[in-house]
Amino acid sequence: MFKKMISLLLIVMLIVSLSACGSESKNVSQQQNLSTYTETEIGSNSGLIWPGGSRVNSKSQLVVFDRGNGTNSGFVTLDQDGKPVGDSKLSFSGNVRAFALDGQDNIYVVTTEPKSDNNISQNLTVLTPQGNILKTIDLGTFSGTGSNGMKNTGFTDIAIDINESIYLSNPLENIQVFDKEGQKVKSLGAQGYESIDIDSEGNIIAGNFLGNRIIEKIDVSTGKSVWSIDLSAQNSSGVYMMGSNRIRFSKGDESIYYITSQDITKYDSSGKLIGTVVDFKSYTILASGYNISDMDIDAAGNIYVTTTSVPAGGGVKIKSPGNNSNNAAGGSSSGNGAPLGNIKYELFKYTLQSGGSTAQNQEVITVSVPISNRGLEIAASKFQKDHPGYRIDIQTYPSSDYETYVKNLNTQILSGKGPDIISVAGLPYENYISKNILANLSEMMIGDKNFDTSEYYTNIFDALKYNGDLYVLPTDFTFNILMANQGILDQKSIKIDNSKWTWNDFKSIAEQVTQKDGNGGTGNRAALPSVSSSDLLDLFTGGSYSSYIDDGRKANFTSQEFMDLLNTVKAFSDDSLVDRNVKMDMVSILEAAGREAIVFYPYTITDYNMYGFMKAAFKEQLSLYNMPSAGGSNGGTFTSNSMYGINRNSKYKSESWEFLKTLLSDDVQSLSMQGMAVQSKAGGPGKALGGFSVNKAAQQQKAQQAIDASQSGNMKMMMKSGNASISLSPAPMSQSDIDYINKFISELKIYANADANIGSIIQDETKAFFSGAKSVEETTKLIQDRVNTYLGE
Repeated sequence: MFKKMISLLLIVMLIVSLSACGSESKNVSQQQNLSTYTETEIGSNSGLIWPGGSRVNSKSQLVVFDRGNGTNSGFVTLDQDGKPVGDSKLSFSGNVRAFALDGQDNIYVVTTEPKSDNNISQNLTVLTPQGNILKTIDLGTFSGTGSNGMKNTGFTDIAIDINESIYLSNPLENIQVFDKEGQKVKSLGAQGYESIDIDSEGNIIAGNFLGNRIIEKIDVSTGKSVWSIDLSAQNSSGVYMMGSNRIRFSKGDESIYYITSQDITKYDSSGKLIGTVVDFKSYTILASGYNISDMDIDAAGNIYVTTTSVPAGGGVKIKSPGNNSNNAAGGSSSGNGAPLGNIKYELFKYTLQSGGSTAQNQEVITVSVPISNRGLEIAASKFQKDHPGYRIDIQTYPSSDYETYVKNLNTQILSGKGPDIISVAGLPYENYISKNILANLSEMMIGDKNFDTSEYYTNIFDALKYNGDLYVLPTDFTFNILMANQGILDQKSIKIDNSKWTWNDFKSIAEQVTQKDGNGGTGNRAALPSVSSSDLLDLFTGGSYSSYIDDGRKANFTSQEFMDLLNTVKAFSDDSLVDRNVKMDMVSILEAAGREAIVFYPYTITDYNMYGFMKAAFKEQLSLYNMPSAGGSNGGTFTSNSMYGINRNSKYKSESWEFLKTLLSDDVQSLSMQGMAVQSKAGGPGKALGGFSVNKAAQQQKAQQAIDASQSGNMKMMMKSGNASISLSPAPMSQSDIDYINKFISELKIYANADANIGSIIQDETKAFFSGAKSVEETTKLIQDRVNTYLGE
C-alpha cells in the first residue's frame, strides 16, 4: 500500500524500537553511554563561509575545504581552537568530491567536471601544504546513472598509504587502487563502499552504508576480508540520514570511529565494538537542526564534527548532472555553484574528559516513543541547550515486541509510574484520559501567558479534545485524499460535490470514466490500478475506522455508509473498473497516471513537496477530493504520526510542558522532516515519515521552501521497483497551489486514529464478504458485535 511506501526527498533509514521507562523488560535508552567528552563549538573562530570536508594533518591541525561563496574556495588550516593558521587560504576552485592528506601533509583532491556529452570527468590533483600543484591525474569519466539505475556520484572518499598509493571508493564500483604516479594497479573488495580509511598496518577500513551495511577490514596485499562488522543490529534507535556516515581510523588509539547522524561509535582494530563514545542527543550539536556532515580525529583523541545547513532547493545551483550536492565523502560537493540561501554551519570539538560525566548531575526527563525522529532529537538538544540543568532521555522499545511494550507501559502508568512524556500516536489514548492518566494540556495552555494558540492550527487541536479539553498534543499531521485526473473528469462533464459525495457516487463516476476495448489498447482507461479488496479498503480508510465509533465508545458498523463502502470496494474486485496491468507499486502507478491509464488513486498528503510530484505525475491535471462519505459535510479526516501526552504523575510536568513547546517551536517545526512512525502490531512496518506542521509560521516557511525548490529545477525524485524505474521532477508550484492545499487543511475536523485491533477484526470478517460467501448485512453485524466486545474490554 502506497501510504507505507512514500518516497522521501531526503533518503532515510529507519530502525524501529520502542521502550517504557522503569521496566525490567528490554528497555533501550538512547542515553546508554554517559558523556565522556566535553563539547566546544569552535566554528565561530574559523572565518569559514561554507565548510566541506576536513582532515587532520601531522601537526594535529584541521585542514578544511571551504567552498566559499562560489568564487573564493580553497583550503584553510585551523588550530585546535578553530582559529586559522596563517594569513590566507590555499585557493582551489573546482567541484571537490573528497580529499585526503599523506604523511607529508600533501593534499590529494578529487574533483569532477561536466563534459559536453553529459558524462562527468574526474581528476586527482596533488597539492603541497603551501598550495603548489605537484601533479594532476586523469581518473576517467563516468555517466550520472549507474547500470542498476542508481545515481552514480563517482568517487566518494580517498585514502593515501605510507607509500603514497591512492585508494578511491565509489559505491557502484570496487575500491580502485592507483600507484603514486597515477597508474591503476588493481581493485579491492566488493561494491558499495562509501567511506574508506587506512589503519596503521596499511589495511583498508571500508564502510558500506547503502547495501549490506557493514564495516570491513581488507588486506591490501591479498584483497581478502580480514573481518567484517554487521551494522544492521547496531544503532537500533532513531532516524539515520544518508550522507552523514563516515569511518575514520585513529592512529592515536588504534581505533575505528564510525559517525552517523545520531552518534559516534568506536571499534578496536580487531573489529570489536567498544561502544558509543559520543551520543549527539546528549549534547547541543543537534539544536541548530543542521546536518552532520563530516568528522576526523587528531592524535590527542579530539574529535572534530562539522554540521551544515541545507538551503531551500537542494543547496547548490546544479549546473550539470555531475554537481551532486549530497556528497557522501565529507560533504565537499561543489566549489562552483552559488548557494540558493545563506549557508550556516557549526564546527564542534569533542575533548575526552579526565573525570566523571557532568550529565550525572542533570535532572532527567524521560520521553517514551515507538521510534525516534530527527525533530524529536533536535528538540531534545535545543531544550538541553536552553535548560542546562535538564537532560531529555529518549527511550525506545523493540518494535518486534510491541505487545509487551503496551503491557509494560500500562502496568507502569496504572501503578503511578511511567515516563514523563508518552508518545500516544496509535495508542487508545482516550482510555488513558478516562482513567485520569494524562495531564490536562488545555489548562497548561491557558495558564501559560507565553503560549498563543492562534499561532497553531487550532482545528487540529480541537479535533483531539476530550470532553472539551486537550490531553494529547500533535506536532504534525497528514490527511488522506483521492487524487483525480481533472482533465478526464472535465471531458466526461463530471462534477463532484466535494462536501457531500457518497460511495455510490464514486462507484457511478468510476463506471463513467472507465473505457476498455477488450484488446488492451492504448486508449484503455480504468478508474483504479490493480488492487486487492482488503488493500483498497485500507487505502480508502487510511486504516482508521474511528468515524464509525461514537463518543460513547459504541460501534456503528451496521450503518448504511459502511455498507456502501464495503459494496463499493467489492465492485472493484473484478476487472471491469481496474487495470490489472498497473500494479500496486508507485513506479507503475505514477507511470500509468502520466499516460492517463488510471483516473483515481487514494493518497496520503504528507507535505507540499509531495503534492508537487503528484501534480507532475498527473501532467498538471491533478485535483484532490475528500474521501466519499454518507453524504454529510463533516469535514476532512487527518492522522498524526507524532503526538504526545504528559504523565499526570510526573514530577516534571511544567518542564515537560516546556519541552512540548520546544517541539512546537518555529525552529523545530520548520524542519523539512518531522514525523515519527506510529506504533504498530508486532513486526509491522512503521508508517510514513513527514507531515504538515501544526505551527502556522513554520508551515508557511515550508510552503515557501517548496515553491522555491519546485521552481529551481534542482529537485528530482527517482524510484525503482524491480526492473522498472521512474524519474520525476515536481511541477512548478506557486502560492495558489499552497492555498489549494491549505484549504483542505483548514477543513480537517476528524482525527482518524488507527486502532490495529479493530483493523484486524475488519480485515478478518470482510474476507468472506469479498469472496461472496456472506452478505454485507451479515458481515457488518459480525464486525459490529466483535468491535463492541473489544471496546468493552
